[in-house]
Amino acid sequence: MIDAELRNFEITTRNGAILESNKQIWQTLGIKQTDNALFFPAPNALVPLRFAKFMNKRKVTFVDSNDINVSTLISLAADLKLSNVTVKLANANGKFPIADSAFEVIYSDLGFSSFCQEYKIDVETLAKELVRILKPGGKLAALDENGAPVMYPCPPEIQAIRAKLDAPRADKLIMGRRIYGALKTCGLKNPKLMGYSRFVTSDDHELMESELLRRIANLDPHSAETQSKVSVPAPEVEKYRAWLKSQISNDSFMIQFNTILAFGEKSD
Repeated sequence: MIDAELRNFEITTRNGAILESNKQIWQTLGIKQTDNALFFPAPNALVPLRFAKFMNKRKVTFVDSNDINVSTLISLAADLKLSNVTVKLANANGKFPIADSAFEVIYSDLGFSSFCQEYKIDVETLAKELVRILKPGGKLAALDENGAPVMYPCPPEIQAIRAKLDAPRADKLIMGRRIYGALKTCGLKNPKLMGYSRFVTSDDHELMESELLRRIANLDPHSAETQSKVSVPAPEVEKYRAWLKSQISNDSFMIQFNTILAFGEKSD
């Protein structure tokens, strides 16, 4: 049973709906099991591993910017007997140890957010590197955030506090739209956008409770994440924490997660 959390990766078995939605995206993109594919990993390690299974026995290359994540992916792929997986480590300058025109498909699942945030690489630089290793006629697709998760019902005073807490993530929260612009700048043909939403409701009380408790823990006054949000007064942070706790027993409460899929094709 995979139930640990390792640095950037959230490794959990309680996300079947998320994984199924990813499979639908891969099918919508027309990814074929005969494609030579690169997966730019997601914070949830099961997503790239499910992608390797989706590709059956065709070789899949994972690239990650974190050596701990690379080691974790290698270990998990071995545990799951995924012999079609190769894992490589990108350097902090945004360069991948891969030859030009190597892949028919490149798919990023929150990879842009993770890489650009950790190494301060701009979106256009990363997009150009991915286009470099994409074969002519190949497809580059990236799924990323489209705004902060929507919580409702949510009173205006709580929305105002959330806006302050989310301010340091402003660039990341519009990453999906920035990627779309970068793909157009790189000259990919037929650039397109598709929006996706995922809902967590009280119908799955265990999942909702887990999500709220995770958010409450991240607002612990002694955590590094909370201390970095020095612009938000402590009483406001505590008010938001108390409100989150009160929603655990609210049967009408809902969280909506929004993402954008940007994709295009490299000219022949």
